[in-house]
Amino acid sequence: MHTAVPSTPARQEPVKVSIVVPTYNTGETVLTGLRSFLAQTMPRSEFEIIYVDDESSDDTVALLEAEIAEQGAQATARVVRAEHSGWPGRPRNIGTDLARGEFVHYVDDDDRLAPEALERLYARARETGADIVIGRMAGHGRQAPRALFEKPMTSCDLRTDTTLLTSMTVHKLFRRAFLREHRLRFPEGRVRLEDHMFTLRAFLLTDRVATVHDYTCYHWVRHNDGKHNVSYRTIDPHPYVESIRRVLAVLDAPDTRVPPGRHRNRLVARWYGKKALDRIAGKRLLDQPEQRRAEWIDAVGALADELPPETDTALPTRLRIVAALARHGDRALLEEQARFEAGIVYRPRVESASWREGQLTVRCSTSLVRRGGGRGRGRGAVPLVFSRDGDRLLLRLPPRVAAVERAAARADFAKAVRRSNVRGQLRHREGGTVLNVPATWRVAEVPVAVGSGSGPGGSGGPVGRLRSGCRKAARRASKAVSRVVPERMAERLAETVTRRAARLAARLRGAGRRQEDVRTLRFEAEFTIDPATADHSGPLAPGTWDLYFQLGCGGWRTSQPLRGHAIDVPEAAAGEPVPRQVRPPRQRRAPSSAART
Repeated sequence: MHTAVPSTPARQEPVKVSIVVPTYNTGETVLTGLRSFLAQTMPRSEFEIIYVDDESSDDTVALLEAEIAEQGAQATARVVRAEHSGWPGRPRNIGTDLARGEFVHYVDDDDRLAPEALERLYARARETGADIVIGRMAGHGRQAPRALFEKPMTSCDLRTDTTLLTSMTVHKLFRRAFLREHRLRFPEGRVRLEDHMFTLRAFLLTDRVATVHDYTCYHWVRHNDGKHNVSYRTIDPHPYVESIRRVLAVLDAPDTRVPPGRHRNRLVARWYGKKALDRIAGKRLLDQPEQRRAEWIDAVGALADELPPETDTALPTRLRIVAALARHGDRALLEEQARFEAGIVYRPRVESASWREGQLTVRCSTSLVRRGGGRGRGRGAVPLVFSRDGDRLLLRLPPRVAAVERAAARADFAKAVRRSNVRGQLRHREGGTVLNVPATWRVAEVPVAVGSGSGPGGSGGPVGRLRSGCRKAARRASKAVSRVVPERMAERLAETVTRRAARLAARLRGAGRRQEDVRTLRFEAEFTIDPATADHSGPLAPGTWDLYFQLGCGGWRTSQPLRGHAIDVPEAAAGEPVPRQVRPPRQRRAPSSAART
């Protein structure tokens, strides 16, 4: 067993970049990353590869050593064996201690780098003087950050801008002197979110973070066999929430303290919302066994009680409702809200798509709907219903949830709708790169039709219930007059029934007027794609680019494919540019009433 790790030999020449890779029982997929490193356009003499193995029990180390020997890369790559720690933190620390590079790039053992990654990242660091450089990422089996790469950034600062929150993993280029100066280390042992603790601290210690936005540097891979990444094992709720507390504690450390206020709330909401509250919302909660649901609700509820109420104002609107229920502490209500949310989806429809002068223009629309029962089992979808109350647009919550005053008060989506994120997307089928396409859009509030089962006029709505009440009052009056009762009692009974019927009729008329204020939302968008300039003024890479439509509203954010619509970019001949004119999307379905390209 190798427990001692030697320090870096003093006489070794420095290099530009040290790639540090923790490994554990990775198997053959570890070679994909190694081969991507050896294929870099940066000369091999200018970078090194350090694998730190966490005492694998399979053939990972043997595979690496054999490949390194075969490639003749002994001077470039090496494997260090360490005592088992069970998590990537300690291997990364060991690799950092051994690094000779001016910069350190952390890579996971089943990920890979694009051929020009090191060359571009290093050039960007020297050009901008950045302490941290983040290369554009492509996700394979997982969602990679995109907002960070929509435009070039040379000096991002988390103390003034929250854009960096979209990329909290450690797969970045770090100036080694910066790491050493601030004694930046990874937590060791089985600690969830250890990379977030490291990265948040790093972001708060510098105002010089740059990006490579126009070239996909990092391919982030998720395998579904459950063997490759220890972080995908079953999560224990209470230790996980404790890790969230440790991340948030960085905001109070002496050298990284963020003072109370709106910006701090936005930082806290990143972990409180996405990492905690989202665990007790929608399908993520319902997919857990009953006992695990209770543990998550208890753990997240305890965290909610520790945070000041003003923290909730920085959450997406849907999670503000969940936060109110977490503070309320009723598990049954949280599960009811989760069932309600689990069925909320949207279904985009292409209204028209046409090519003109080498550019594709797409018009599409979509509405938020809720599948029956929240699970879509055997029942159709109905519109997601809101009530317009002056400047407020209130989501119609389940009745028992709406009875919680704090939850009902958080259900105003007016501002969230105005700030919706609506755009097109291109996804490279072969390479995984995702490009956002700006869109012009509008939202229409469409009144819910009277008689709709989900609306106020349906059998289950308020109008239907009031009509039923009036009918019951009439039947009682009819029975009363048919009985033989003292005259005085009959008069009193008639007066009581008359007053009740009058009140019900008034409420019915009021509900009939209010039904005009009950509506659903329809989003309409248009975007144009020029394949010659769509990748940040550069041409699209050869291959198939599928079209998607992204909608983000109040915390509901997802991308849906525009099925049957894609752009096929042919391979360019050697030495020739990619042609400006490309084939229109291939048809994969029979034409429908919607315009097709």
